[in-house]
Amino acid sequence: MARVPLYKTAETEVLRRIETGVWPVGTRLGNEFELAAEFGVSQGTMRRALMTLESAGHLHRKPGRGTIVAEPTTAAAATPTDFHRLTLPDGAPLPLEVFRAKVTERAPEGEEAKLFPGPVHALSRTLKSGGDRFALEEVLIPIDLIPALDEDQPADFLDLLADLALTPTQVEDRLHADITTMGDSVALACDRHTGLLCLTRVARDAGGKVLARQSLRMAGPAAYGVTLGG
Repeated sequence: MARVPLYKTAETEVLRRIETGVWPVGTRLGNEFELAAEFGVSQGTMRRALMTLESAGHLHRKPGRGTIVAEPTTAAAATPTDFHRLTLPDGAPLPLEVFRAKVTERAPEGEEAKLFPGPVHALSRTLKSGGDRFALEEVLIPIDLIPALDEDQPADFLDLLADLALTPTQVEDRLHADITTMGDSVALACDRHTGLLCLTRVARDAGGKVLARQSLRMAGPAAYGVTLGG
């Protein structure tokens, strides 16, 4: 069974207290240090949980005012649920799980420099679907937006953005075909020169700033018939 990330545990407990009235609307919470001590996590973990809940509209966080429980009517999900997700031919969500993951920090390369003016986190992963190795993925996120990034992230790109409190107003999708390299075929456990369905997604905020870019190279049984659904 996959380990539940600490920030998720803290997030769930904060939300439970809000929903059960332990922390009613207007409650001013302690600062990050106090909450981290209360929840038994690091300050960075607590900040990540609070940012996610703020993004979803459950909290207001203002400099000099602290963190305040928001009105329920303002808790309209800022989670990007209206953008296209990978689906099966019948419209069902494509089940994904992370098989391997690694995070490095690097400068943008080539065409990436047009999207990112500074260094980025590069999250490289092998994804599985239905027990098969399904795709090779790289997600680039500016370090100035997310100073620290670990490997333990949701498998779905849009869920990953939501968990990092990155709220896009537009996501550009581009599909093209390719074939596996030797390295691809080894990583995906498939034959050399297997056909790939490649998806590049660029998420931007309301001002046009790039929040993240995903490059997905899909192969194997699960890739056949995969579509971008709502």
